[in-house]
Amino acid sequence: MSLRSTLNKSLVLPIFSLVLVAVVLVAIFTYQTGNAQLERRVHNLAESSAVLFEDLLWQTDYETIEVLLEEYVSLGAVSAAQITATQPSFDLRVGDETAAANVYVHSRALLRKESGSTREIGTLTLEMNRQIVWATMRVRIIGTLMIASLAVLATTFIIQRLLNDRLIEPVLKISNGLDSWDGDWHDFRIELGRDRKIAKQGENELDRLVRSIHGMRDQILEADSIIESKEDRLLSAARLAGIGYASYDFETGKIIECDDNFARMFGQTVDDMLQMSIRDGILDKRLHADDFDQRTQIRLRLLQGHAAEGLFRVASASGEYRHIRQLYDVAPGRQGNSFVVRTVAQDVTELNRLESSLVQAQKVKTIGNLTGGVAHDFNNILAVISGNLELLDEAVSDASARKYIATSQHAVQLGAELTHQLLAFARKQPLRPEILDLSRLVRESLSLLRTSVGESVDLEFVADGGLWRTEVDKAQLEASLLNLVINARDAMPDGGKLTIEVSNARLDRHYADLHEEVQAGQYVCIAISDSGCGMSEATISQALEPFFTTKDVGKGTGLGLPMAFGFVKQSGGHLKIYSELGRGTTVKLYLPRVNAQQEVERSELAGPSAAHFSGLRVFLVEDNEELRKTFTLQLEQMGAIVYGAPDGNEVFRMAPTIASIDLILCDVILPNGMKGPEVVAGLQAIYPDAAVIYMFGYTENAIIHQGRLEEGVIMLQKPFSRRDLVVAFASASVVGSSTAVSRSTH
Repeated sequence: MSLRSTLNKSLVLPIFSLVLVAVVLVAIFTYQTGNAQLERRVHNLAESSAVLFEDLLWQTDYETIEVLLEEYVSLGAVSAAQITATQPSFDLRVGDETAAANVYVHSRALLRKESGSTREIGTLTLEMNRQIVWATMRVRIIGTLMIASLAVLATTFIIQRLLNDRLIEPVLKISNGLDSWDGDWHDFRIELGRDRKIAKQGENELDRLVRSIHGMRDQILEADSIIESKEDRLLSAARLAGIGYASYDFETGKIIECDDNFARMFGQTVDDMLQMSIRDGILDKRLHADDFDQRTQIRLRLLQGHAAEGLFRVASASGEYRHIRQLYDVAPGRQGNSFVVRTVAQDVTELNRLESSLVQAQKVKTIGNLTGGVAHDFNNILAVISGNLELLDEAVSDASARKYIATSQHAVQLGAELTHQLLAFARKQPLRPEILDLSRLVRESLSLLRTSVGESVDLEFVADGGLWRTEVDKAQLEASLLNLVINARDAMPDGGKLTIEVSNARLDRHYADLHEEVQAGQYVCIAISDSGCGMSEATISQALEPFFTTKDVGKGTGLGLPMAFGFVKQSGGHLKIYSELGRGTTVKLYLPRVNAQQEVERSELAGPSAAHFSGLRVFLVEDNEELRKTFTLQLEQMGAIVYGAPDGNEVFRMAPTIASIDLILCDVILPNGMKGPEVVAGLQAIYPDAAVIYMFGYTENAIIHQGRLEEGVIMLQKPFSRRDLVVAFASASVVGSSTAVSRSTH
């Protein structure tokens, strides 16, 4: 049964009465009562719907607003409804246009609470056509006049009962249900409580209105659930990413909103931040002095209404500077210099550190590739020069000429040393690691180190008891130590104190996570500390770059620290620089601990001579023709018989014609498909008793693995002297004899 039918049956009042006055009074009373009830219903409907329309208008859900307004009009609650908004501009009207005199209009302001204040965002207007009430009353009056007095009394009673049960009570229940809403949609429900007889007549408009209200409740709950879930995911993502949010008044700097992440970046709590202004010294006390200008530029951009971005260095409670990246935007609704600024911040300290490490790694890789490409050819050139100078030195007897030759040989050695240092920095220097007691090594080097630093520097050595052993290349470590000591001496031109300390050390997981290519574990640490001028942060950041030096021209190559750094890294260790201007510098070398009971002693071959080469048959494999000629002349002057070849193909073409070979002298890198180790392996199958010496200007992963020479491999780095060759041959002969004995026992 429709609501219209219910009204027609229930509002039939006796139009005529036995007593006209009573009829008029009843008509007036009924008209006023119905009009007041409908006005109250419109008022209650506006008040109860205001919160819903405020949310929809704030969310700019205009489609839902239009549906609700049409529902109100179609249900007959009002004849017209209208919602207007100013920002953004919006005006929607539903219903019929009626003369102002015949309309009851009720307007309700739509409000929005934001940041502790309330502002009007629009207006809800509901209209009721009074003509409807009058028309209804006219019908009732006419009907009343046609009914007898007894019928009037009975009809009045029946109508009042029907109005109360079917319309007034349900409407009041709906109105009271809306009035009782406390903001929680979960417990909100309207029960009309209709009796069974009325319920059997079917669903009317009031039932549909209640069902629609319940449907809106369910949709709101579902939307709230979705929004809450998305907010939780966004907050979780922000927490994981370390992103913080805040907003503040531009004019006063007063912080309006702030989350935990943002407050934590500045060493505060959320409650403390909300009591502060950004002008109160939050940044001034902790912001790096060099970043104040950047903050001023950002303020100017915001004043112009533009978004801005900044990267600041903010001191933590421990005094360490953290890098904070902030994005700024101007919130809508600015008025002159008074507006809200929204900002998000992220701690990018670790990201910057990783970027710096990546840049450093790329530098190392680039220099390594460059060094590797140049070292082979450059060392070959130096070897030709060095070899010919040695030949010339034997051929010339004039003292002044020999002096020039010695000077040239020294220049060759400097060039070779430069290449060696570059290879060490690039971590491509072949290492011969051995298990060492670093306390003993440093003690044995003290005499040389004291001579290097001079009398104006007080050199002190301190060593812990129970020192662990480490496995490193002794010669490279001694060279690194000497370079660092010389650097310390140069930092103290007027003298000072230099301390070398050797101790056991442990690097924990936290330290390893903060430093690139560092493994947590046990190390032996050599610390070289001076009381010199110290270094700034900018100098420290460049100290490990090749050729960077703060010394005067001609007083330093800038390769001492980089060489030590590359050597330590290649050995699986770590180098750390601590320095402060005017206070001195400490360089710490961390070398991995090894579990060894005693140091491996390496025997030195004393006093070899060129006589070993008399009548020696040598297979020389060298692709550089000039160098091959030079080596051939040197070997022949030493009494050797030389068979020279440029590559593996020529070697195996010549081998069948050569009865025996005593020494294979082979370059590591060869052209035309076969590398030095492959050529040597083939020759050893033909001449199993021959000693083997490799020559290299640069080699990578050919006969070395992870920077270490294979066991038993004898190598000469170009350029090398005749004496170096004799020593190497003596070592190769020992290795060859051991191999022969091993083969015979098996």
